[in-house]
Amino acid sequence: MRITRKYLLGEMTGPFLVGVGSFTIIVLLQRFSRLADLVIAKGVPAPLVGRLLLSLIPPFFEITLPASLLLAVLLGLGRLAADSETTALSAAGVGMRGVALPVLAASAITCAAVLLTGWHGVPWGFRETQRTLARIVSERAGAGATEHVFREITPDVLVYPDRVSPDGQRMSGVFLSFRPAGDDPLLVFAREGRFVPATGDGVVGLELSDGTIHGEPTEKPLYRIASFGRMTFRIPLEASSVSGGDAPKGMTLPELSRKIDATGGRGANAKFRYHFHRRLSLAVSCLSFGLLAIPLGFSLGSRGKSSAVGITIALVLVYYLFVSAAGAVERISSPGMVALLWAPNALGLSLAVWILWQSERSLTLLPRPFGRIRLRG
Repeated sequence: MRITRKYLLGEMTGPFLVGVGSFTIIVLLQRFSRLADLVIAKGVPAPLVGRLLLSLIPPFFEITLPASLLLAVLLGLGRLAADSETTALSAAGVGMRGVALPVLAASAITCAAVLLTGWHGVPWGFRETQRTLARIVSERAGAGATEHVFREITPDVLVYPDRVSPDGQRMSGVFLSFRPAGDDPLLVFAREGRFVPATGDGVVGLELSDGTIHGEPTEKPLYRIASFGRMTFRIPLEASSVSGGDAPKGMTLPELSRKIDATGGRGANAKFRYHFHRRLSLAVSCLSFGLLAIPLGFSLGSRGKSSAVGITIALVLVYYLFVSAAGAVERISSPGMVALLWAPNALGLSLAVWILWQSERSLTLLPRPFGRIRLRG
């Protein structure tokens, strides 16, 4: 049994590492063009872009680690089934229950890694992203603006330009939303705008011309409009990017728990409960994916790696449909949100445990053309 477990863990290690690298690159592909644009078109120093790329990785590990574990178990057991080694193991009295222990051990290790990522990695990545973006904007102020895209320069300043010059310094058709300290938010529309690089105090200037300022005080039933010919906004970057503030992504799991206790985690504060349960659910998904992959891996046989990749993508997509649905109802129903986040884990674990319990019988795990297999404990 000890040799069998080491052999199976060895079969899963390679596909797991390849899966982590491949899935991480795939989910980061959409970011590469933007990062390349920062270096080539905006002149942002490459070390800063490298720090930004590094800070984006932890949130993706919550996705790629469970998916890689599922793929590794499917490929490892599928390779054994293709060479009839699972038949030999069954003849020796080592069936699905026998291989469950090494798979469960690998799942527990991956679960701990995802939990650690959600505990410290995601908050660190969020805060580091804010700091790095602040540095980028302070050195190349126009790097924070993109045509037809709402860009959060700081947590209190949102910019939307209609046109941006190639170097990113000048804009036209500018929409600006900002909230002065202790005051109501204001909306600014300007014909033209220009970024001024940060000075020694870490403050970026945004010069606007030919525009209007709109505001509606919450305590008074009136609407105010003021026009201006030229005005300069001073945007302090470093002070606003030191911590995650009230952003759930910038909080650790204990901080989210305390925030839920303080606010109740309902209504406008449901986002804290959502992120808390989402991170825990992603960690537990490693256990459900790992155990569910055991009967699926036994059933693959000679159907090859493409079937394993297809099953992995399908199961991950189904899982994230539940996660997306939970995010859509977070303010409507807090119990419904929690139920949707934990439903795929409960279903996956229940199905896997039932199949392992019934593994002495003949079961149809996959529809044709996958066919019927005989499972022995």
